[in-house]
Amino acid sequence: MLVAALVWISGTQAISAEKPAGEVADRPAEGPLDVFLGEPQFEKQNVFEGGGNVREPYLAVAVDGTVLVMRNYARQLRRSSDGGQTWSPIVEVPFGFMDSNIVVDENSGDLMSVRLWDGQDRLWRSRDHGQTWTEQPITLEFNQAMKRWDRAGEKTRGALDPDSGAYYLHANASEAGITLRHSDRRGRLLVTATYRPHASEHPSDRRPEDAIISTAIYSDDGGTTWQVSDWFPEAYTEEAALVELHDGRIYYNTRSHAGFHDQTKARPLAEDTWLRRTAISRDGGQTWEDLRISRVLIDGGGYGRGYGMKGGLVRLPVQGHDILLYSNADTAGGARERMTVWISFDGGETWPVKRLIDAGPGAYSSLAAGRPGTSSEGQIFLLYEGGPTGRYDAMHVARMNLAWLLDGQATGDGELPDWLSR
Repeated sequence: MLVAALVWISGTQAISAEKPAGEVADRPAEGPLDVFLGEPQFEKQNVFEGGGNVREPYLAVAVDGTVLVMRNYARQLRRSSDGGQTWSPIVEVPFGFMDSNIVVDENSGDLMSVRLWDGQDRLWRSRDHGQTWTEQPITLEFNQAMKRWDRAGEKTRGALDPDSGAYYLHANASEAGITLRHSDRRGRLLVTATYRPHASEHPSDRRPEDAIISTAIYSDDGGTTWQVSDWFPEAYTEEAALVELHDGRIYYNTRSHAGFHDQTKARPLAEDTWLRRTAISRDGGQTWEDLRISRVLIDGGGYGRGYGMKGGLVRLPVQGHDILLYSNADTAGGARERMTVWISFDGGETWPVKRLIDAGPGAYSSLAAGRPGTSSEGQIFLLYEGGPTGRYDAMHVARMNLAWLLDGQATGDGELPDWLSR
């Protein structure tokens, strides 16, 4: 595929003939359940391919329903304005690997991607649903642990420099950021990130003092200032996802590196090594508690070594219900294949149904849901690495509805709710 010209403007306002996002930001953020039901629907399209290194899927849906897919590692983006039926040519963008997934600001309609890792905190902002991007500086405010380290001279934040001895922050392989809707912190922007000390070892093989830890960053001023949340309550975690539940709590779901990567460090692994870690925030993403190891959700793709994989997570925009979808390789920590979606109807407490999407090679994945009143309404989108010849040969978009997913396999973990009408 041909790659279109780079579309970004550094330090200036991008201009577009498309209707500004702010004019459509008042569309309802949530709607009825029935738009995701009806006749079962499923289709799959190849959106990126080539080179055996088609990595790092990013996926988001703008407030006007535009669907954006990224081959993040290569900084390539495509857009769909008709609910995922057709896709624009590939466009190069100035953000990608190590930067955050797209943050959708439902207050203004803007899209953003945040960069923290290179010592020059900034973001790229689009006011036209991803057609053009403008760079702007941001201010990052430390959490209490970082402030304490800074005062004591104990640990120092620095850029990505393996020889510096510092730590850095990044938001690589995150799921799309969200705008809070349901609490007294309504309007806050929130996306996952990672605290990462400099170390040469794979994240699974590090000493405890060098362990990476999931966290989040949030903004209450539209993206100008970002605050680092407290750390996730378990180390050896990263590449996470979060959603807001209808009661205002934040559900956080993260990859685990509890195993080993280097075969010379092989050791017997506990059964829960292959499972996802979750936590809850009751203060808008500032602190995390109620650490749990899911008994159902697989942290797939660790090849028997227990180092997990980026999974997808989304809450369907259905008023009054917490229907969550999670995606990963359903191989109990084995090979990167059998891309599968699990469904929860109670905000992640139980996951009674799962459905196989692709039995072939499949690795990292990302999930998004269509928005009410737009061309994407009622659709569920899964962007995942995988192809018939190899797990990194292509990226596919699977487009489906909830009715199709419900024809999957019972997991034995809970039951379908009485209110679910098919």
